[in-house]
Amino acid sequence: MNTSYRSARLTDAEELTIMSMELYNEVVNRKDFTENRIVASLRFYEENSNMGEVLMLEYNSRLAGYAIVFRFWSNEYGGLILGVDELFIRKPFRRLGIAKTFINSLISEEKNNPLFAGVEMEGHADNDVANKLYASIGVPKNNNSFYIRLFKR
Repeated sequence: MNTSYRSARLTDAEELTIMSMELYNEVVNRKDFTENRIVASLRFYEENSNMGEVLMLEYNSRLAGYAIVFRFWSNEYGGLILGVDELFIRKPFRRLGIAKTFINSLISEEKNNPLFAGVEMEGHADNDVANKLYASIGVPKNNNSFYIRLFKR
């Protein structure tokens, strides 16, 4: 398996938009998302690369998905946390080990160049496949709940 990752560019905006809408359409509790913000995320991380990045995931030189990776300081865990906000693999590329390889590469990079106290994977409670994947690679479910109040702009 030849899996590779690269930073997304503005030229990837159309593909990113399509994939992020596919993601939101698959997740039951996010069907209310009508405005796609992936291009805004891409621009933000281009200007603030110290905070994270949008990555394109390729399999045998074909676009297989994307991930949004971010960094934040955690007082609770005593250091920087590497977070994965969105990890999406297109249907034809699923169950090929791409997501697992990607997460393992993040963990492996950390072992070689320690910067982070831990890794945080975002997932939806009803996504059994993702939940099993995270557990299989040693990322246990956190019992914290997240509450978000959005401010209208």
